[in-house]
Amino acid sequence: MEHSAPIVVIGAGIVGASCALHLQRTGCPVILIERNTPGAGTTYGNACTIARFGCIPINQPQLLRHLPRLLLGRRQPLSVSWSYLPTMIPWLWQFLRHCRPHHSRAISQALASLLRHAEDEALELFRAARAEHLLARQGFLSVYSTALSYQNDQTNRQLRQQLLGNDLVELEQGEIDELEPALAGRFPHGYVYSQGFHLMDPQQMTQKMVEQFCRDGGTLICDDLHRIEQGSKDQLKVSGEQASYTASQVVIAAGAWSGHFLGDTLESLPLDTERGYHVLFPDDGQMINHVIGLPDAGFFLVPMAHGLRAAGTVELAGLNAPSNPERIHYIEGQARLALPTLGRSSDTWLGFRPTLPDSLPVIGRSRHLRNVIFAFGHHHLGLTLGGITGRLVSEIATGAPPSVDLTPFDSARFR
Repeated sequence: MEHSAPIVVIGAGIVGASCALHLQRTGCPVILIERNTPGAGTTYGNACTIARFGCIPINQPQLLRHLPRLLLGRRQPLSVSWSYLPTMIPWLWQFLRHCRPHHSRAISQALASLLRHAEDEALELFRAARAEHLLARQGFLSVYSTALSYQNDQTNRQLRQQLLGNDLVELEQGEIDELEPALAGRFPHGYVYSQGFHLMDPQQMTQKMVEQFCRDGGTLICDDLHRIEQGSKDQLKVSGEQASYTASQVVIAAGAWSGHFLGDTLESLPLDTERGYHVLFPDDGQMINHVIGLPDAGFFLVPMAHGLRAAGTVELAGLNAPSNPERIHYIEGQARLALPTLGRSSDTWLGFRPTLPDSLPVIGRSRHLRNVIFAFGHHHLGLTLGGITGRLVSEIATGAPPSVDLTPFDSARFR
């Protein structure tokens, strides 16, 4: 198949790299454009976990009951910046509307349709990039600090098993302590997903994928893009700080920065960001065996190549506000409650999860420029859903039947 112009993929995080690799496999010439080092954005600092079990959105009915406490309390898993709140009211209103039970279940079902393919698609790309040494298969352990929180989450555990067939083995305190002796003995209940795996270094994995893309003939360009417009002969013109590029199709996979391309020649979409943080304990990478989820605290503890990372929580404060030290203090304090023998902390980080108010990504063609393909809005699941998103984008670009029903992910849902 001959192509008059290449396909341009904007963004070399895990989603963009996956899209570029899959498009390349179809025989299309592909240019991958990134303003920074590949994998240096949100992919760098995430919780490293391929979360096949992640079909439960933040949009849950019980969130409505807890909202006043979340808005007023600072030491909570979710916080909202009062200065950003007026800007975010339209987004927040849509978000809360999707907390109604029928919406929340529909979101879970849509996420599950992607998650069923997540592990296989991710592994295929990781292996092709010769990076299996970066995978860790110790499994995932989730622990609850009270019997009440464990009981309150029972419906979600059942929904995970119903939609995804996850083999979740429920545990009591003695079994938890046997699996992870370093835990403080303050978690009476939990469950383990023994098939789960995570990455020892997600940025290095992304770089390996991009290196494979380049070895196979792809082109990587460093440029800060700012505009997409219709060119001549059904082609697109993509303008950046360094140059302009002609493309047969453009894939927007720039995460939270995808919004910079919306609202001009493309439709406006309610894309915002859930700001997430991490704290690294560099001497404690061997302290735990599993990735440990702390659902009551809102973050994960992850054994990595460079130490133990405590990563997560949600802050609604936009792209431009500085890092919030209260978030860092909260994560470090809760991590030390769970693991009292943690040593010194070093690296801290703030990242930006691209999030739409229904907690679903946009995967599909733009309504305004049909040769633009959207692939963003993956919130907490970018690392997990990168592989299947890349496959779907390649199917959209070539007109192949999609592996998953794309209706829930169409941008038209925000008309």
